[in-house]
Amino acid sequence: MTSVFPTAYFGSIAYFRELVRAQKVLLEAKEHFVKQSIRTRCDILVSNGLRHLSVPVIKKNGNKTAMEDIEISYTDNWQNDHWRTIASAYSSAPFFEHYGEEVKALIFLNEENLLRLNEKIIKTILAWLSIDLVTMESTTEFVQSDSDFRAFPFDDRLNTKKYTQVFEAENGFIPNLSILDLIMNEGPMARRWLLSEN
Repeated sequence: MTSVFPTAYFGSIAYFRELVRAQKVLLEAKEHFVKQSIRTRCDILVSNGLRHLSVPVIKKNGNKTAMEDIEISYTDNWQNDHWRTIASAYSSAPFFEHYGEEVKALIFLNEENLLRLNEKIIKTILAWLSIDLVTMESTTEFVQSDSDFRAFPFDDRLNTKKYTQVFEAENGFIPNLSILDLIMNEGPMARRWLLSEN
């Protein structure tokens, strides 16, 4: 069965959990831009709580711009902000030294197109976790599917099996953050959280 997913910038644990259960994945390229969603932002935990990281974009046709035509804006220095925030949040995490430089490289790719940047991020994360999908490609037309995740609440604080977070003592455990949180804290074992039935 083909499952249709929105694109995601360092998507949530819930996003990757559903993604790895699919056999054939289509990333939606034809939908109109959806603001303040996982398509352009992710949530990580810093010392004083939740932090939203958002990629600024250029919408050539305003809110009617298709996702495949969304460009990334480099007017502001968002890459430095994202990297400093991620490094600050995870520098003491067990697997930061293993994945940190690759995360930095992804952020500083200077990719013009949001869809292509997100696809590179998704493929890199799946490779880190040794997870192979049968296929993953972008849509070439707006498709209907019985397995449609385009409107799924991936950024809700859905229950996530507990793991140790860097700032858990200050903030308590916060479920369903960016996949970066799980990977930096659990490394390759993050795979278990995504593939488990609970």
